[in-house]
Amino acid sequence: MKKFCAVAMTAALVLPVVATSAAAQDETITVEGLFFLDRNGDNVFNEGENVRANGKGVAVRVQGSTELVGTFPTGPDGRYKAVLPKGPKYTITNIDMTDYTTTKVGHGASESTSGVDFPLRGEFLSGFSFVDTNGDGVKQADEKVHSGKVKVTGQVQTGAQFSGEAQAGPDGAYRLDLPLGALTLTAPNLAKDGLALAKPRQDQDVDWVTGTRALGAAAGQRDIRVDVRYVEAKADIALESAISPVKDSYTLGEQVDVKLTVSNKGNVPVAPTLVLGSFAAKLVSHSDNVTVQPGTEDVFTVKEKILPGQQLDVVLKIELDDLEYREVHAMARFGFDGLPDTNRKNNVAVLPIKVVAKGTTVPTTSTTSATAAPTTTTTPAVAKAGNQSGLASTGASVFGFLGLGSLLLAAGAAAFFMARRRRS
Repeated sequence: MKKFCAVAMTAALVLPVVATSAAAQDETITVEGLFFLDRNGDNVFNEGENVRANGKGVAVRVQGSTELVGTFPTGPDGRYKAVLPKGPKYTITNIDMTDYTTTKVGHGASESTSGVDFPLRGEFLSGFSFVDTNGDGVKQADEKVHSGKVKVTGQVQTGAQFSGEAQAGPDGAYRLDLPLGALTLTAPNLAKDGLALAKPRQDQDVDWVTGTRALGAAAGQRDIRVDVRYVEAKADIALESAISPVKDSYTLGEQVDVKLTVSNKGNVPVAPTLVLGSFAAKLVSHSDNVTVQPGTEDVFTVKEKILPGQQLDVVLKIELDDLEYREVHAMARFGFDGLPDTNRKNNVAVLPIKVVAKGTTVPTTSTTSATAAPTTTTTPAVAKAGNQSGLASTGASVFGFLGLGSLLLAAGAAAFFMARRRRS
């Protein structure tokens, strides 16, 4: 009997709670839906389309008949959920309207519903990122795909900063949904893989000098096409030098111009660093196409990349303040943008230079060509050397030659008389 009473009392306590909970549910409605990026514009969340996850301003505003009920943000899955008092008809509006547009600005709801979705429309970036082996600008099935990620950064229309990235799939294609704003694409730096951006062939290619591309769809369009093409990098910088004015020697304290001509013989744009080795002079000024490494007078970096096939003249004015300065030894530093130099024999230039003290007289090298002496039949005089006979001293006696001559004359006379006797 006691057990029965206890059960009855427990039931009496529980039933009101259940009834109260049910009554509370009857007094509320639940409105929920999805924020998604509607690529094809059909207002339906399709496979391959992305949700608009929680973030600043990603929410709905719920307005009652006379007052604002509140705002409800999305979660990581792009869904929002609003539990509202039952009664009036509510207006649910999207407050994420600055960075995206939509065909559904608001919904009305007076009872629980789960289909109050908001399809968003920004811009859709796509293209191919690959190694263009044959250089035709088109992704071929056998051309490699790299592991680098295309990045997009910038400021959206609300003023917030945006950052997104995408990696190419097995077919080389990449895709990225973007909000509206001033955005820039940055290609991955693949120098560690021996790759560099290829020369642009079409409007949708990335700038191979900056590695970037400003984004923006054409008027009335949402799609943006950007291809990120790479080539096997061959960096090759050649260096030549000259001194002006050209002289046999220079006086201590004199100023001269050293011109370094930098030529890009590779297939990628580079901005090399130039170094003056064993520099024993004073840097007075330099051309404005280079910067000087802080704390030095002999290390210079080219400001803008030099395109393949082009060259750049860097002019340095130096003061010769050291008699021991014997040569202008210039070199282009290896490892341009992380790429090795394919030919290290042509990026060093050496010019001898002679610095003398003031008042020192140095013979001037004649530039006049010597004139050849006219040919004659006169036997040239024999230069006197050693003895006073007027003949060159050979170490042999002259009388031996005189005796031989006498014998030859006697033999000739005998032959002459023999011939006359026979004729007679």
